[in-house]
Amino acid sequence: MFAFMRNRKRTCRRASDPCRAAVAGFTLIEMLVSLAVLSVIMGGVVTVISTAEQTYARTGTKTDMYENVRGVAELMAQEIGQAGLVNLPATTLNAATAVGATTATLSSTTSLYVGERIQIDGGPEEETVVISAITSPSITFSPALAQIHSSGDSVTAIGSFINGIVPTTATDPSSATTLNLFGDINGDGTLVYVRYVCTVGTTAAPGTLTRSVTTITPGVNTIAASQTLLNTVIGPAGGCFQYVQPTDNGTGTTYTFVTSVGFTVSVQATVPDPQTGQYATMTKSFLNLSPRNVAAGYEQSVAKVATRLQAAPPNVSLY
Repeated sequence: MFAFMRNRKRTCRRASDPCRAAVAGFTLIEMLVSLAVLSVIMGGVVTVISTAEQTYARTGTKTDMYENVRGVAELMAQEIGQAGLVNLPATTLNAATAVGATTATLSSTTSLYVGERIQIDGGPEEETVVISAITSPSITFSPALAQIHSSGDSVTAIGSFINGIVPTTATDPSSATTLNLFGDINGDGTLVYVRYVCTVGTTAAPGTLTRSVTTITPGVNTIAASQTLLNTVIGPAGGCFQYVQPTDNGTGTTYTFVTSVGFTVSVQATVPDPQTGQYATMTKSFLNLSPRNVAAGYEQSVAKVATRLQAAPPNVSLY
């Protein structure tokens, strides 16, 4: 046994001996150097990941701001484009009318109002009258009918609303902070009144952009509750809306048309930048949003064709 141990010891004395190679390890200096290199590498990886996360967060924040503003602008452009549209759900005569008649029974009086111009029948027999009273399902109108009309003949609204975009000089005016518009906004034959209100705040206390939609119903004079579209509005200081209102409409009347609407808004991010601690901001302008129905009415007015210009429902000014 002692001989074996002597042989093993003697064998392991040589550097090339397999026994020494098997038990050899890192020295303390080698381990320290390895840990230092690993720390540098891990530090670099952590820095890269942290920078990427911050960049992603900043990009995401700016994208969210842009998407929110763009979504609001697209909704506003669609509703401004529909403003001033006069329309009815499918409506017909429920009974025949005689020559000289000043009343008629309809299949529906939805969206009809006193003062509205409507067209009875179509083609060569069509007649245009102005409603003076509504007692559903009947209406009273003038002038008296000059022709006989059959049950089932169509009843349609004509023209466009003069004040589809409520002018800045109207009874319930639009302004730099408020945009009022109405018409068949959804294209379903229902008249609605839409109000946007832009309240400009500060970085410390941002303002809001709200929207309300009120179905225009005779006798209902209260505007519907509003919904917040943006809650990070910080500018512009004067307000969000701008208007083009031509003064020459060719008719010699006091009509005021809004033929173009501009929308400018500055917003800030909902959370601060993870690197700078500051709130990112963005300003977007959407100019020349066209109310095509109001613009068509303006062209008719310039051409001195005022028979297709519709006055607003009586209760609209109360909103």
